[in-house]
Amino acid sequence: MRYGFTLYGIYKSLILKSIIMKRILLAAVLMAFTFNAFAQIAHDDLAIIQSVYSKDKADIIKSKLTLTDAQSKAFWPLYDQYEAKRVSLSNQRVAIINDYLKKYDKLNSQSSTALMTRVFANDKAFTNLQQTYFPKFSAAVGGKNAAQFYQLEIYLQMIVRLRVQDEIPFIGELDKEKH
Repeated sequence: MRYGFTLYGIYKSLILKSIIMKRILLAAVLMAFTFNAFAQIAHDDLAIIQSVYSKDKADIIKSKLTLTDAQSKAFWPLYDQYEAKRVSLSNQRVAIINDYLKKYDKLNSQSSTALMTRVFANDKAFTNLQQTYFPKFSAAVGGKNAAQFYQLEIYLQMIVRLRVQDEIPFIGELDKEKH
């Protein structure tokens, strides 16, 4: 039982992660379906996907964070503010991906560099958002709960990003398949 690990604890953790994965995969599959065949994401489709993802995400957060009533009253309005800004950044990321898909056949050094500059700026904005809100969440629910929230937040973001990335061709990938 070193570090408090037990077979039951590991099994329980794997089951919980499996449940989380199934919910997030639903949102990611919807998102991947939208990307399939390199189609552009329509604004209405994106809104539906984000709505499903946001609801499932909030449910997962509720199940993972143990908050008192007072902490809950402070956390959820702050979370809604944070989430609105996160969704805005996600929309910017989708626009970058759409531009990449539109320009895929015509990518050159200059356009590739411009797209990557936008990706880096978007990543930096995500990090800045998290850094800005961490002290606010810490004040509302304590540092440990805030860290737990961000641990979950980053985990969920990585899952979605990986699923989306799986559906996007690498530069030059389709050219190789033609030959």
